[in-house]
Amino acid sequence: MRVTDHHDLGGRLAGRIDRSERTPVFWEKRLEAMRDCLARRSCPVMRVDEMRRGIEELEPDLYDDLDFYKRKTLAIRNVLVEKGVLGADDLERRATELRCGREKDLVVAANLPDPRADGHAHDHRDDYRIDEFELISEAMIGALVDHGLLSAEALRAGVERAEMAGTAVGARIVARAWLDPSFKGRLRANGKTAMAEMGIEALETQIIVVENSPSLHNLVVCTLCSCYPRSILGSPPSWYVGKAYRARAVREPRAVLAEFGTLVADDVDVHVHDSNADMRYMVLPMRPSGTADWPEAKLIRLVTRDSLIGVTRARPPDQLDGNAE
Repeated sequence: MRVTDHHDLGGRLAGRIDRSERTPVFWEKRLEAMRDCLARRSCPVMRVDEMRRGIEELEPDLYDDLDFYKRKTLAIRNVLVEKGVLGADDLERRATELRCGREKDLVVAANLPDPRADGHAHDHRDDYRIDEFELISEAMIGALVDHGLLSAEALRAGVERAEMAGTAVGARIVARAWLDPSFKGRLRANGKTAMAEMGIEALETQIIVVENSPSLHNLVVCTLCSCYPRSILGSPPSWYVGKAYRARAVREPRAVLAEFGTLVADDVDVHVHDSNADMRYMVLPMRPSGTADWPEAKLIRLVTRDSLIGVTRARPPDQLDGNAE
């Protein structure tokens, strides 16, 4: 096995963080749901740390050229083939069949009228474009279903669970902690157990909740393969999985925070928490002043995704519209 630290970006020099947003497309959501299903069985087909190893063993040039989901696709395929779960020839055959089907769709799409001529913003012909990594991912899903290692129902449930997770779930947790000191204590002691009290199932092995205070600001990163508490926060933002954030968060956290508009005084400590395959973090931001009489539903609106990662603070009350109740 080739050992490399090329994937570990923590502390390296990097430029400004690209904060543009990109929502995962449907095949990427299915890839994540498939990976999650394989890891959550009583006898896992592929553990998260095995996928992580697969990412780390990609050749440096390939690792640099591919984006987050494409690296995962190759890593999962390599691990499943290495373990003998799936056959390389079978996956290639399935991908070829899928490609042929898509190529036929492209012929149809080529004859479709350009909808932009009628003022439509989206050209549905783009929906037929062939993504080779999507073909690999869908070939794996088809093979796993045929081998009885994955069910269409479990995959669909995984996609739906991921789409339901997100800022709203994390915000509920934070608002409850702001209102209930005893719950906050249990949340700090054992994140998963406390979340379960609210009917929230955190699928990660361990969720550690770190609390901001007037003298401490917490920041979360994953310098290796972009681990993130997906089951409670949804898909990570593009910048979180990007190379600049992963490199700079541990090297110059105050400068990174400043890029997000968060200025931290010199007498406030900044703690950076590096997630891994088994241990994920969520920040409990400070409750904004002026909210002493606010109900939970209104407090929830103060919690943003970025404040749960730690790059920003909770939203100030004056940034809510007057209809928040």
